Amino acid sequence: MAREFTQTTINFCGKECFFKRCSNETLKAFDEEMEAKVKEIQPLTEESELINKKGERIEKQIESTERRIRLMEDNDDDYKAILKLQDKLDKLLDEQDEFLEEVKTFNKEHEGLSDNLESDMNDILARKVESIVDGITAKEFLENADAIDYRIAANISKYYEMCMVGERESKIQNEIREDISTFRERQKQL
Repeated sequence: MAREFTQTTINFCGKECFFKRCSNETLKAFDEEMEAKVKEIQPLTEESELINKKGERIEKQIESTERRIRLMEDNDDDYKAILKLQDKLDKLLDEQDEFLEEVKTFNKEHEGLSDNLESDMNDILARKVESIVDGITAKEFLENADAIDYRIAANISKYYEMCMVGERESKIQNEIREDISTFRERQKQL
């Protein structure tokens, strides 16, 4: 059936598959489902970012205070001023300890949340692949997909649209290769 629709193939989980017809409404529903999942954890994401910024700010204050102490010691400055900075540094280190406890508590309260979100997002993506690609089920995708398959799946709507507008298979395959190459470069930088 899919071959009547298009001769364009796409490689998933080590096998060649064909695109099949899929309504825009179905594609839109998958995208909306993914967006809803992301919005669901938005407050936690924002809270996590605030916690990270607080930690960075404390760390910068500690580094700055340590630099000032070293400069004053190197210049044989007033020992009373150095002691004041030393007291400030002690307070900052105590604040950092409290912050680290706050991070532990936050992580413990939300343990497994990112794994659950990743699992949910992968499930949505697998169902989307099953809707667009003939010859692979969502279960097969989840069981056999590697990082490259997930990268292709993340961009499957783009490749499907290219197929729908009649782009040559070679152009679609080239787009896939470029996306994979970009993905690999980003992975090397991590």
